[in-house]
Amino acid sequence: MCEKHPDQIDLALQGLEEDRKTFLEMTLEMWRAHDADIYPLDLYANGAINRSLALSAGFQSMIEQRNILCAGPLVRLQLDTAIRFYAAFIVDNPHDLATAVLKGVTVRKLKDCTGQLMNDAHLVRCISKEYPWIQRVYEKTSNLIHMSDAHIMSSLDGANREKMSVGMLVGWQHKKLPDSLFLEAIAAFRAATDVFARYLRGWIITKDNPELAAEVRKAHSEEPQGKPPTK
Repeated sequence: MCEKHPDQIDLALQGLEEDRKTFLEMTLEMWRAHDADIYPLDLYANGAINRSLALSAGFQSMIEQRNILCAGPLVRLQLDTAIRFYAAFIVDNPHDLATAVLKGVTVRKLKDCTGQLMNDAHLVRCISKEYPWIQRVYEKTSNLIHMSDAHIMSSLDGANREKMSVGMLVGWQHKKLPDSLFLEAIAAFRAATDVFARYLRGWIITKDNPELAAEVRKAHSEEPQGKPPTK
């Protein structure tokens, strides 16, 4: 009897499972950091982690069912998790942001350290300076959130010019779509997850090393602004 080897999609999905394990480990690390002190940003981060894990499990299920119209919007939601956690890194006081959100204030109604309201457009524009691909993925997946041409085109099954006819599809599985499309979706989801993980790691390091973090902030604030380049 021949042994069945996992295909590319199965292997890619294993990466999602590994990501979830990593986040569980990071969560424990966060709560144990700095003698297990609890800060408002811990609660904000915990909520973001919980959302990320739930989205990951749901996304994997949709990929396994080859339901791309449901999997696609989940990429956008995972990116939303990363972007809104990133917001805590561009404000004067991240704990104030976390406290405000805990009270029901939406991030888009809060301002960053430059006084700009942190709506989606502003957050995407700022984080894209470090991750240029985010702007493109954000726009592409946002097109799947609202009813659009993407949904109409996905329901068409080719045209026959001679018969002047076009096939229609109704259902949730898209078995005719190439594996490459699903692999691209998985890669985008994991990339969004990785962005969130990097900022979460930054918070854990900051929490566990407050003195070092303060020195870094001080050094950054003392850097000359607008200094002309040396010849």
